[in-house]
Amino acid sequence: MQSIQFILFLKAGSLKCSGEYYDVPSGSLVVSDESAVASTVDGYHLKNIICYSADLLPIYKTLTQHSSQSNSFQRFAFDRCKILSLQKNIIQVTERLMSIQPGMSLRFIYLYCLGLDSEYFYNLLNLMVGNSNELLEFFEQNSLNAWSVSRYAEELGVSSRKLNFLFYQKFGTSVKQWLLDKRLKKGLELLKSTRLRVSDIAMECGFSNHAHFSDSFRRRYQHSPSQLRTLI
Repeated sequence: MQSIQFILFLKAGSLKCSGEYYDVPSGSLVVSDESAVASTVDGYHLKNIICYSADLLPIYKTLTQHSSQSNSFQRFAFDRCKILSLQKNIIQVTERLMSIQPGMSLRFIYLYCLGLDSEYFYNLLNLMVGNSNELLEFFEQNSLNAWSVSRYAEELGVSSRKLNFLFYQKFGTSVKQWLLDKRLKKGLELLKSTRLRVSDIAMECGFSNHAHFSDSFRRRYQHSPSQLRTLI
């Protein structure tokens, strides 16, 4: 299983998963795998988040550091259509977060789910992250190194092809694209919070040179680093 979905049903609908159909009441949160297809009568009133192992890593780290329960995961069967009933205020907060901050909404939803069924969601977290924690940690810690994909593969003792295959399973994207996203986000953060020269920011964020950073930044944010800084 590469990813899981959190699907918020604002109106009653149905879910098709592994050839089976499930009726879903209004005001429900469904946890399923990436193959599930959700629908409502009008085709709207659905919101979903698809997350990969890497998206759940911060939650996993928090739990393993601060909870004794997280150290006693058990084998369990993944429920392909787990339906949870949400209170109205939780639905409103979840819907709002999904619209403005998907990353924060995932953390909010998962912690809420842990409160509803701690054993199930602790074990789901371990299924998604536990066995690949070292790989995820390695990339989080080294994402700003000015390394090529082949250098990352060499450090891990695998071929570049194998690394890209494993990476897509855990992150849902290629190594190159994930690294670019992380480095550009860090560059944007440094532009906003420091007065470092653009060339220094490029080096801090793992770009091989100033031009590569500026070109990539312009394609992503429609402004050069210098132009964007004047707008902040």
